[in-house]
Amino acid sequence: MAVRKIITVPNPILRQKSKPVKNLPSDRQVKKLVDDLIDTARAAKEPRGVGLSAVQIGMPVRVFVIKKDKKFTPFINPKITWRSKKNFSQVSEEENLFLEGCLSVPSYYGFVDRPFAIKIQWQDLKGKTHSEKFENKESAYIQHEFDHLDGILFVDCILKQGGKIYKVERTKEGKENLVEVEL
Repeated sequence: MAVRKIITVPNPILRQKSKPVKNLPSDRQVKKLVDDLIDTARAAKEPRGVGLSAVQIGMPVRVFVIKKDKKFTPFINPKITWRSKKNFSQVSEEENLFLEGCLSVPSYYGFVDRPFAIKIQWQDLKGKTHSEKFENKESAYIQHEFDHLDGILFVDCILKQGGKIYKVERTKEGKENLVEVEL
């Protein structure tokens, strides 16, 4: 178990499509990878780590962890099997829409209009298959990490949707402000 260095843009590994994990549950390397992902996500402060994909620490395999019910859950070989027709912008009031951030794109934030609910199928460390429906922020966290497995960053989604990207800048007094980035 170790806190690993998080890879940031423009490192090309972030654009790679991750490969499926084989040999579960006998693969001890996958267990160590999951432990390292959890330790690294827990240690992240800017922004606070609620999820982390293996590719973000240099391992392009289809594994990520998400903070679920106050503990991190590993998702191995995940597949999104269903997406709601309604997106966040159709379900939530504008003031309840939240900005995504990413440990691999530090200091940048923006709203991604993702499906509000998804169903996902994945394996745990023992190779057992799970399937569950997620809504709201957990759904967004999962979709964000799932995108990493396909080499997609949240800023790509924002640009494709014609949204706004914000950067954190500090005032002379040391306060943080979000400033819109001109594209």
